[in-house]
Amino acid sequence: MTNRIRITLVSISSLLVLYVFLGGLLGKSDSNSEKTYRDLGVYSEVLNRINLDYVTEPDLKKVTDGAIRGLLEALDPYSTYFTPAEYKAYQEHPDLGPARVGIYLSKRSGYVTVVSVLPGSPAEKAGIRAGDLIDRVEASPTRELSVLQIERLLAGAPDTTVKIYVVREARGEPEPISLTRTLPNYPPVVAKLLEDGDGYLRVSTFDKGKARQIAAKIKELQSNGAHKVILDLRNCAGGDVQEAIDTASLFLGKGLITYLSGQRYPRQDITAHPTDGVFDLPLAVLINQSTAGPAELVASAVLGNKRGEVVGVRSFGVGVFQKLIPVGDGSALLLSVAKYYGPDGKSINDNGVTPSVVQTAEVAMPEAEGEEDLQNPEHFGGKDDLQLRKAIEILTHPSAPAKAADLDHCKGGPCGSQIGGGMALAAA
Repeated sequence: MTNRIRITLVSISSLLVLYVFLGGLLGKSDSNSEKTYRDLGVYSEVLNRINLDYVTEPDLKKVTDGAIRGLLEALDPYSTYFTPAEYKAYQEHPDLGPARVGIYLSKRSGYVTVVSVLPGSPAEKAGIRAGDLIDRVEASPTRELSVLQIERLLAGAPDTTVKIYVVREARGEPEPISLTRTLPNYPPVVAKLLEDGDGYLRVSTFDKGKARQIAAKIKELQSNGAHKVILDLRNCAGGDVQEAIDTASLFLGKGLITYLSGQRYPRQDITAHPTDGVFDLPLAVLINQSTAGPAELVASAVLGNKRGEVVGVRSFGVGVFQKLIPVGDGSALLLSVAKYYGPDGKSINDNGVTPSVVQTAEVAMPEAEGEEDLQNPEHFGGKDDLQLRKAIEILTHPSAPAKAADLDHCKGGPCGSQIGGGMALAAA
């Protein structure tokens, strides 16, 4: 048996085993199993025609790996296939490199989208913004990679550089940008007292210790006379799920925060837990199209428990729970086996969080090229912040009816434009 034939047989066998496994995972009835095997027959025929009739002798191992990756991407952008070599490297170094570039990203319709950018990060300093598309990382086209694979390419050792190619909204050609990786410097909670006794808290990401920071800042605001709270989660993406649960517990005391559920993953309820003190001040939460991941759990919990109003536009939608599954030939899958759901029973990953009060952000007309608009974090909390003004208005007149609505032009994607054991979103 020649090496080429041996490789072909191994490749086909690997794919068939994977396909049958996924068919069993995704299908429950005999009819589904029969359809799976029929599909396998179609694949085998296609592979045979490629082998016999393609213009040049094909690299069938490459074809098979591409087919597996395409199969997983058809499920969601976070499920990942590791070749034996990639899986070995992942086992040796499961964590990301210590240094990052400050980009939170996701993938929709094959395009890698910047969900949010960490304030003060190399990406922000380079002018990368939410809604930008990443076409390549170094020489690797992002369309061929999962979110996790892109995340691992972006991370590395401190003071090393990585070149990415960014497509901006107003420009068609990818722009090369070199970023120098740095150790993450997560911004602290910003707190200030606004007019009429409104306490304002801005959270950029739910990194470790953030819930304690939020609790301390609320106590500080209360001591300064605050009797209402506005929690700003706009452009807040990434972080730790437990920090989101601890933060929601600060305001709820009891009740369902979220639950996990999958076809073969029994429903797991996550409820508010007792804290040193539960804050019962009137509450409004601000979200936008760049609110994603743990921040969505907080907003959904507040809304689902009728604890306060959520103001802004529909959030991005990130929330899958993943499991690492080794495959017999030394490869492995990182497969989404459950989704996070809000108290209302809606999948956060599929729907995002729809605010109870829809308020878009005002976009300023720039006076010169390169001038920032009012949706940037520097303007959050300022006098021209329409979403903040709406939250203040609602807290001042709590009897005003709140309208739960969704913007038609936001359906199916973010307005205006994730690892195992947690919510899947590329880390900063």
